[in-house]
Amino acid sequence: MLVFSSIVLNLWGTPEASALQPFRIGTGGRTGVYYPIGKIIATSLTLAANENGSALNGFIGVAQNAAGSIQNIHGVVNGELETGLVQADIAAYAYKGERDFASVPNSANVRAIASLYSEKFQLVVRKDAGISTISELKGKRISVDEIGSGTKTIMDIVLKAYGLTEKDLLPLYLKPAFTEGKIRNGQLQGFALMAGVPNVAVSKLSDTGVTLLPIAPEIIANICLQYQHLKPGEIAKGIYPGIPETPTIEVYALLVVNKSMSNEVAYALTEALFSNETNKLLKDGHPLGKAIGLNSALNGVSIPLHPGAMQYYSDHKVTTK
Repeated sequence: MLVFSSIVLNLWGTPEASALQPFRIGTGGRTGVYYPIGKIIATSLTLAANENGSALNGFIGVAQNAAGSIQNIHGVVNGELETGLVQADIAAYAYKGERDFASVPNSANVRAIASLYSEKFQLVVRKDAGISTISELKGKRISVDEIGSGTKTIMDIVLKAYGLTEKDLLPLYLKPAFTEGKIRNGQLQGFALMAGVPNVAVSKLSDTGVTLLPIAPEIIANICLQYQHLKPGEIAKGIYPGIPETPTIEVYALLVVNKSMSNEVAYALTEALFSNETNKLLKDGHPLGKAIGLNSALNGVSIPLHPGAMQYYSDHKVTTK
């Protein structure tokens, strides 16, 4: 069950608000990137809904906490969410009915609105844990994120590439928001996350003595050969204080909806996402906000676009590169 967490703007509780319908946006944990970006999108959607003649009239944007990509796909296809933020690889699995979606009814109904920004796999460990390579995670207390998260899916792929499985670890299943205390007191030696950078869950630990584990170049090449939506990436030196450039894998984060959404609403949602007002909110509201724009809206899109979004891009002469 998704948690009702944040209503945007000051409309809730007013007489007019009683007639408003929540437009629910599935995000992620509070220390991740999905949640703050989702809140900004919810705000922009609500602003757009107040414009005369908008297909969004009657809606109010709501950002909801969730486990992550897999849970957000479930929410979108079963009607618990109007839209959600999802890794491109997870969206592709849903559309094709593969992996976690092999027996999920209607998972193929997921459609893309836009690509937002790239997410990078980050394996954070205490410097004093005696872990310098991913192979040395064996027997260590590592959080692999919640079941239902895109992070856990990527963690499984990375472990397999190193000849390991989750059973080789002493795994915990925690969102990064719940790992800080355990990292600080030594109960936990590391945690994984798939997110944009910088990420507050990592930045907050800079005084504790943590680092990122690199993925070996040959392992990156093998992973990207097997999983077409995963790409080589790097976390630049200085993104996190004292942590050197770190090779890793990355994937785009998509905004997705159900194909049953009307073309008019999908068009208006896309229009709101790329409005000047939203652009300013994103740039002011989060370090990754500046990465979201029309020039990259179709990068890494792994599933069909919703026809409403497709029409918006056609009208604005946006094409894949």
